[in-house]
Amino acid sequence: MVSMLNQLHKHLSQTKLLPPKSKILVAVSGGVDSVALLHLLHGLADNYNWQIAVAHYNHGTRKDASKDAILVSTAAEKYGYPYYMGKYEYSDYSEAALRRARYAFLELIRRDTGYDYIVTAHHNNDFLETAIFNTIRGADREGMVALKPRRGNIIRPLLVFSKAELIVYANLLNLEYREDSTNSDISYSRNFVRNVLIPHGSIKYKNFHHSMNRRLSGLMEINKSINIGLSRLAEQMVDYEDKNSIQVDTQQFNNLSSIIQKNLLVFLVKRLQPSHSFSRVTIAKAIQFIESSKSGAKIPLPGGLQLINTYDKFVITSELEGFSENTDEALHILSPTKPFKNNLFRVAINPSSRAGVKIPKQKLYVRYRQAGDRVNPIGMQGSKKLQDIFVDAKIPRHLRSHWPVVVTSGNEIIWVPNLVKNRKFFDDTADNYQYLTCEVI
Repeated sequence: MVSMLNQLHKHLSQTKLLPPKSKILVAVSGGVDSVALLHLLHGLADNYNWQIAVAHYNHGTRKDASKDAILVSTAAEKYGYPYYMGKYEYSDYSEAALRRARYAFLELIRRDTGYDYIVTAHHNNDFLETAIFNTIRGADREGMVALKPRRGNIIRPLLVFSKAELIVYANLLNLEYREDSTNSDISYSRNFVRNVLIPHGSIKYKNFHHSMNRRLSGLMEINKSINIGLSRLAEQMVDYEDKNSIQVDTQQFNNLSSIIQKNLLVFLVKRLQPSHSFSRVTIAKAIQFIESSKSGAKIPLPGGLQLINTYDKFVITSELEGFSENTDEALHILSPTKPFKNNLFRVAINPSSRAGVKIPKQKLYVRYRQAGDRVNPIGMQGSKKLQDIFVDAKIPRHLRSHWPVVVTSGNEIIWVPNLVKNRKFFDDTADNYQYLTCEVI
């Protein structure tokens, strides 16, 4: 079965799924799929100069599960790879709970040991099963083709192979593997799809697998085109975005047709959480909230997200604690060697460049807003409340308490980055200047 090794090598060369010198954590259950995966990756390891480790998770659903762990540890030792094992210790034995726990374990090991990728043995049969399973559950266009070669740090290099090919490969090479007896238990919904629906489809329709793969490949191409269009829409409507939050112009969103609203909302949520799934009911409630809620209102979304109305914007965020008031009152002394930095901004003195905001040299501090803050904006008479400046600039409430404020040793505001300069400190009569920059992280 050298040909399968060559096919995988060609596939990886074309897709760049597992770059040379990668550190790879291979998820091995002990079944034929993952045992074949480990053997294939081992056969290519020298070509790609990979560092490989093996991880096994005991779900505790079978009395003989310990035999799987022994088989996998023996294989890891045979190949000379580090071995990590975890065990499920909760009372919820639903498919979803077991899957979450397994991936949480794998990600914990990957992160703690510094590995680049988690590699799983999902194959083409799994791809078809997932498409049918998710369709039955009412999945959207993305959910029908949810099993992708790459999702974040998870890599699935065997999607181009069928289950039968992997069985033949393992048997011809006399690879030792174990059959999981729970795979035949059709009380599990996925097993019902695997053992009942797909076999009956194959009997009834001659080219069932081929036709399904062709249709799903077509859907993936359609999804790419739709997502390109949604990305362009997002560029017009998204006012602010970081790894935890996205702020969108409500009026522009409400002007869209209902079907585009639904697709754009899901698209934006998946920018924050690629694996997140939305039910139709949840989507409808979220859109109704965006259309009719008052400023300051908020509702929870599945997956630990929150939807918040803030003036004529709405925010999707995973940073729930970020919406509370920041109580940090300590001053940060700003110097060329000690810039100020939080999760949103980096304020620094630029001693070797004239780039940035030009301020007369003096001792500078950075703090957050305080009650009663006022500033004398350039271009207007008198002073203005900092609160009003935030409101006029339509800065979301959850960002205001984390916005840096540059002040003097007397606690007078000099500069609120990207918003306002105090005219008292921006004149050309000083002899000595320094330059400040503020980057959005």
